[in-house]
Amino acid sequence: MATRKKTVDFEQKLNQLELLVNEMEKGALTLEESLKAFEEGIKITRECQQALKDAELKVDLLTRDAAGPSEFDAEND
Repeated sequence: MATRKKTVDFEQKLNQLELLVNEMEKGALTLEESLKAFEEGIKITRECQQALKDAELKVDLLTRDAAGPSEFDAEND
């Protein structure tokens, strides 16, 4: 169930980022508000990038385990 929560968190983070970008693109924010939104956007972006790296690592590990030893590995034994 933790995997589903992480997926939801990732989707929520992407939605938050989209909302921030839309607000900034409107041009109605003050400079201070824009800087705060930009800072939050950077934080969210980093969290999303880390989540993607974690997912990629997990996929690599799962596919490596599922494939079992390759012919190349057997030849080197």
